[in-house]
Amino acid sequence: MTTIKDIAKQAGVSHGTVSNVLNGRGNVSVKKIKLVEDAAKKLGYQLNLQAKILKEGAAKTISVVLPNITSQQYANVYDGLFHDLNQLGYELTLYLTYDSRELEQKIIEQIAVKRDYAVIAVSTLDNANRYYQRIKIAKEKIIFVYRQPESAVQFITLDYEKAGADIASQIMKHDYKRIGLLSNSDHHTHAQSFKKGLQKAFNAQHYPIELKSIESIPSNTTYNLSFSFFTKESEPFDVLITMDIERARYLRNASYFGSLQLCPPIYTLTDDSFFYENNFYQYHMNYGMLSQQIISLIKGEQVSKLDNKGFFLLPDQIANTKFNNNEEINVLIIPSPSTEALKKLLPHFKKMSGIKVNLIIEPFDKIYHILNKLEQYKQIDIIRIDMAGLPWFAPKIFKPLSDLNLNLTNLFNRYLPEIVKRYSYVNNTAYALPFDPSVQMLFYRKDLFEDPLIKRSYFEKYRQHLDVPVDFKKFDQIAGFFNQAQNPESPVEFGSCITLGNEEIIASEFLVRYYAQGGKLFSNQQLGLDCSIAIETLTQLQSFMQIANKVDAAWWQESVNQFEQGRLAMIMVYVNLFSYINYRNILPLVGYAQVPGNSPLFGGGSLGISKYSKKTVSATLFFDWIYSEEISEQIALLGGTTAQNSILQNQRIIKSYPWLKLAQLQYANGKRENYIGNQAINLRHIEHIIGHYLSKWIKGQYSSEQVILKINSHIKKEYC
Repeated sequence: MTTIKDIAKQAGVSHGTVSNVLNGRGNVSVKKIKLVEDAAKKLGYQLNLQAKILKEGAAKTISVVLPNITSQQYANVYDGLFHDLNQLGYELTLYLTYDSRELEQKIIEQIAVKRDYAVIAVSTLDNANRYYQRIKIAKEKIIFVYRQPESAVQFITLDYEKAGADIASQIMKHDYKRIGLLSNSDHHTHAQSFKKGLQKAFNAQHYPIELKSIESIPSNTTYNLSFSFFTKESEPFDVLITMDIERARYLRNASYFGSLQLCPPIYTLTDDSFFYENNFYQYHMNYGMLSQQIISLIKGEQVSKLDNKGFFLLPDQIANTKFNNNEEINVLIIPSPSTEALKKLLPHFKKMSGIKVNLIIEPFDKIYHILNKLEQYKQIDIIRIDMAGLPWFAPKIFKPLSDLNLNLTNLFNRYLPEIVKRYSYVNNTAYALPFDPSVQMLFYRKDLFEDPLIKRSYFEKYRQHLDVPVDFKKFDQIAGFFNQAQNPESPVEFGSCITLGNEEIIASEFLVRYYAQGGKLFSNQQLGLDCSIAIETLTQLQSFMQIANKVDAAWWQESVNQFEQGRLAMIMVYVNLFSYINYRNILPLVGYAQVPGNSPLFGGGSLGISKYSKKTVSATLFFDWIYSEEISEQIALLGGTTAQNSILQNQRIIKSYPWLKLAQLQYANGKRENYIGNQAINLRHIEHIIGHYLSKWIKGQYSSEQVILKINSHIKKEYC
């Protein structure tokens, strides 16, 4: 067996140096790190992690005990735990009991010899003391989920009683009387709560039912049991209920193969994602979000009860108003990930309402041209407007939302107040609803920032630790470090990039740095740039451009593509543009943070109804549809941006776009000065002026002092 002594001899270094390198400790030079790593690799050395744990007396390991991972509620919880705890540096070990008490007791003995930080269990046992007696960690770190054994100190579940009551309410609406229930074992806490909710709801309304209940555990016998509901053809059930989608599918198969009659409607619990299945009515539970609450318990934090998501897209939730097949509305919109997502979903709106939606997809410049001459485009009903132009254009082109038959309070409650304020209101009047709100964020290669060799190399060069930059001085320094022209050892071509193919984009690249230094567009009763701050920003920007990859593209998507392809260590970009991830294998390597200086620019836009539209009722129905939680989640799942609060309760969305939680927090810091006091300004035009002159500065036509004077002179001429 290879020892530290062997490695030290092979590498020509001391025993202490080898120990420090293998354990990630100590002040070891890059040269010696490479010698030790090469020697260890050559000798086939592998660090004995278990021995390390026993020696140090601590482990970042967690054992998870589940009945199976085929059932949604267990698979979703484990998936969420694995995803989030791995990011926190924990290693998970999964044990499956298949609902066997004997097997679970053997598993407890296996866990007992480890030194886990925590244990999470969906247990088959009646009493928690078996865990407490054998596993020598704090009782609070042994967390029981869904099933509550006697003496359990830490227990967490979802609101199954409310789920039962809500399903009972739907059943009573349809006057179903003969009910079949294929449930989990009555021995389990969540099954007991679910049945209690059903019965209490029926009893409260004195609603007479004939209930046949069969309990089971997920197994081959469950499929056999599902045929029991179809043995009496003369007494068919009005409706069937299950506690998971797996049992619901068993029932549908049993009906197909074992009955001459059509399968009755099936109401079933399912996870937080909507998948259409004919005659299935899905009640959504927050299985995935439960994992986050478990993690909070592990950390010793307080948790509040999770709300069920409830029913999505029930037949009786579909609008009763149907239009003839010739009814159409026209929507003017920019090309974007959200537009592509909307395009995929429009057939559903057509099926629901009978209304056809025509998307008129035009670039920014063309849309602003149309807005300035909207009286010539009266066929347009709905307009997507960039938030920078909302205050300037909205009162001139939109109908106030108060004129429409919309529940504005309900709609606005789905967003953060900062979003509603910046994407809907102009002088206390709501003109539009947020469509694809966005904010700038920093994305970086987490694997590079955590690599010990890279970290040591950075320290040797700058005598500073390689941390995620919180200001632009550090950002530019790191960008230079990862530039292969300056550092041939860099694993990527560039530290970052700058997009220079569009004047508004150039303005954005400048303004995020300008704001980070405390700059404003309006100060001292004047509109324009602060000369000293602007010149300092240009000095900084000029140094950055010497080491950044200069991308000549009209939009940021090419820069995002380069990051996804592994050419960049960092990128600053709007969240909605980072949603298209083509190279999915890079996702686990991506870290995210606030932009340096923490003064991100707002982006994205809103939807309003043109004041010339004659189809207000149809447009209002479209708003009701697109801003429903169901459709907003579908847009997010398809790569679009909605920023509704509900997306943070969808595990699939958060897993695909984990930065959305942090993005929500950044709206409070967002900047886009489209007002002077209470007076709206044409910010898009001002940004065009800034970008126009900066493009000439980049080409060397003006000095920094000259270009700031040119910008301020032009702005003063136009607006003062």
